[in-house]
Amino acid sequence: MKKRLYLIDAMAFAFRAYHAINARLMDANNRPTNAVYGFTRIALKLLREHEPDLIAVVFDAPEKNFRDELFPEYKATRVETPQELIEQIPRMYEVVRALNLPLLVVPGVEADDVIGTLAKQAEAKGMEVVLVSGDKDLMQLISENVRMYDAGKEDAKAWFGVDEVVARFGVEPAHVRDALALIGDAADNVPGVRQVGEVKARRLLAEYK
Repeated sequence: MKKRLYLIDAMAFAFRAYHAINARLMDANNRPTNAVYGFTRIALKLLREHEPDLIAVVFDAPEKNFRDELFPEYKATRVETPQELIEQIPRMYEVVRALNLPLLVVPGVEADDVIGTLAKQAEAKGMEVVLVSGDKDLMQLISENVRMYDAGKEDAKAWFGVDEVVARFGVEPAHVRDALALIGDAADNVPGVRQVGEVKARRLLAEYK
């Protein structure tokens, strides 16, 4: 049986927990703990229900990365990370260490890139990989041996494989990045090609693949 590696996109769930759970959730020192609480619940659920053979928890590095240098407007339209969430990140690190899980923060590198690198390396070694995230950018990694699990959704809707990616984007996972390059990505403030929408992008990729 193949070993299963779970790669957790930590900040994706930290953001979700911060916005979904009551901000009045505090510790004894009146520090907000809603993101810590939500993140911890997800981590414990994965360990208890999925029993992964290998696991790593990946956080974004706080400093800018090479994409910011290539394109200064990258993610420029996003609302800044709330200070109340930033203050909880060190305590999320503490949770990860208390659970004796590997914690990865690579200076100058986004979590997506770390996850992508590890996923490709693990797949090349014959492992099954589960990307614990809901980030569409990671869907380009999905294959027969790599799936995505969105821990914030009901199990029936939480798993994404090749078929789910094709249903969403109209292209195979390997061409998701091409589709996003043509269409653009409003979430990251990355412009696409003028007058190219989803339908035209699919047609172009089908014709020139």
